[in-house]
Amino acid sequence: MTDKLVIAPEWLGRSGLWLVDAKGKRKPVDAEDIDLSDALADRLESWMDSFDAIYDETNEAASDFGSAVDRLAWEAEGVALGAAIADELGPDWDVTQDLNGWRGKAAK
Repeated sequence: MTDKLVIAPEWLGRSGLWLVDAKGKRKPVDAEDIDLSDALADRLESWMDSFDAIYDETNEAASDFGSAVDRLAWEAEGVALGAAIADELGPDWDVTQDLNGWRGKAAK
C-alpha cells in the first residue's frame, strides 16, 4: 500500500504537509509524524516561514509575494522540497504538490 502525501501551504501554524486518505480527504501532519530528517524538516519550516510572512490578516485576498520573481523562487523551492521529501520517504510514498491552491483560498 502506498501512502499519499501532498505538499500544500496553508496560512499560519501548518507544516504544509497533508496525508491523503483513501477518500481523498487531507489531514495535516508535521514533518516528525512522517519521520523526515531534521535537516529536511528545517528546510520545510523555513519555506513555510517565507509563506507565512506574506500573510495579510486584515486582507487575506491581498496576501501575495512582493513580485513574480519572489513567488517563482518560492515555488521552485517547493518543487525541490517535494523531490527531496519523495527521495527521503522512498517508493512506498506518493508525494505530490499543490503550490498554488492557497491563491484560490485567498481570493475568497
